[in-house]
Amino acid sequence: MTAFEMLGFLSSDTEHERLAIRERHAAEFAQVEALTERAMAELQAVSGTANQEYLVGLGYWLRCLESCHGTVLLVERGLPSAPFPILRTAFECLFFACALWRQPALAGKLQAGHDAERIKQARQILAAGAAPRVPPDRLAELHAVAAEPLPSSTGLSAFEAACAADFAFEYQTAYRGLGIGGAHASLRSLDDYFVKQPNGSFDLSFGPSSKRAAWLLGLVATCLRGGIDRHREARSGMSGTPVPQNP
Repeated sequence: MTAFEMLGFLSSDTEHERLAIRERHAAEFAQVEALTERAMAELQAVSGTANQEYLVGLGYWLRCLESCHGTVLLVERGLPSAPFPILRTAFECLFFACALWRQPALAGKLQAGHDAERIKQARQILAAGAAPRVPPDRLAELHAVAAEPLPSSTGLSAFEAACAADFAFEYQTAYRGLGIGGAHASLRSLDDYFVKQPNGSFDLSFGPSSKRAAWLLGLVATCLRGGIDRHREARSGMSGTPVPQNP
């Protein structure tokens, strides 16, 4: 056994907190697990051929699931802010997956955005003084990428993807809220690390917390439901046959 005072969240002490949080929020964990089981069962049924846009969307949906699961693992261990960026990634991947399923033509914008970022990064690495720090073969690769012309079309933003997938509300509430709350180095993300005393002084607070567990698990459930519904819709459109609806 290692004490939290020695290893922080790497301590074996956190196992006790994990069990306590699981018990305290048993209903929320059960809901997320039921939705995960449903999503995983439907993924097992995916086989055969499909168009490229569906497959790219499926990759984003898998990333969304992984990020949802990562969020749950962090929440049950009581990490105060670490779940925020992972859950925000889950929503971002959800938006892109569902946008491609509903509007496959958006794949061009997605590719343009990828190419633009790759070229911009190469140019900025070179501008930042790559020559003495990067091996010659890698430097040649950077120059080759930097010489490519930027795409004429703009990339696909998370907001555009959310709107295309009919998730504008989730973008404005969950996605933006997670950014302010802890996915970025925001002032609000520091709230859990200090405790104000009656005399106006502050004590450091660094330890497991379940203060936002129910809220975060509820957002995970929202994300999973959205992906399950849109994936069923996409599969129905491909096969021409209806799929079961959520009970």
